[in-house]
Amino acid sequence: MNDRLTSHNPSGTRDVSGLNEQEAFEAQTSACVPRYWSISIEAVFRDEELRLDAVRFDPSVRLLSQEAHRLSVDHVSVVLGELAEVELPSQFERIWAKDKRHGEPYLNATDLLSLFAIGVPSQPRYLSRQSVVDFESLIIQKDSLLMTCSGTIGRVFHVPARLNGWVATHDLIRIRSKPSMVGYLFAWLTTESARSLILSHTHGGQIDHVTADQVRSVPVPILPKDIIREINRSVLEALRIREEGLTQLEKIWHRNRS
Repeated sequence: MNDRLTSHNPSGTRDVSGLNEQEAFEAQTSACVPRYWSISIEAVFRDEELRLDAVRFDPSVRLLSQEAHRLSVDHVSVVLGELAEVELPSQFERIWAKDKRHGEPYLNATDLLSLFAIGVPSQPRYLSRQSVVDFESLIIQKDSLLMTCSGTIGRVFHVPARLNGWVATHDLIRIRSKPSMVGYLFAWLTTESARSLILSHTHGGQIDHVTADQVRSVPVPILPKDIIREINRSVLEALRIREEGLTQLEKIWHRNRS
């Protein structure tokens, strides 16, 4: 089983001057992974998912897992499922309502990529309360994280206060952690390293998928408490400022349309 890693540098080294620690690690990782690689059939059968996809056995993914472990305090290995609730609702048939008197405001994965980034669809939709589904499992909560898990994999978004109580598609994994970890987990899960680890679980025929169980297994580096606290604070402050900017943009957009 072979795969080509186009990021390989034939010299085996990279100039990492001027890069931060994360960038330097990713640069060195790409340099030390061979252009071609192979694994034994025994290794495939030892893998708990019994996968034949080459990405599952990408050497760079193994190196990323090892680095997450190395960076952690006392090298204690932690996975996302130990730090947060990670849930994915079951599929269901949607019944639409005309307005919010008969339904709940609805968010799908495409709305996360809209002009206002999240929760301002061009045409509001409401999921009828007559839909045969556990509504509680669909509701998203302030300061939870949403991750795309079908088609486009591993995009992560923070739920602002204005979307608290909305219902969202079953194609978004819900990640709920204690407040002291929300910003930290957002920062980690939006890195290229974390996304590579998530993508290593990709499966499916025409449409790619990852499951909640697979996302729960993604390793998270646990840094010293003071660093986690500062990263969490900084990220939440940045998200707050971003939300203020989006609010102003939305006001201008509606004013220009009226």
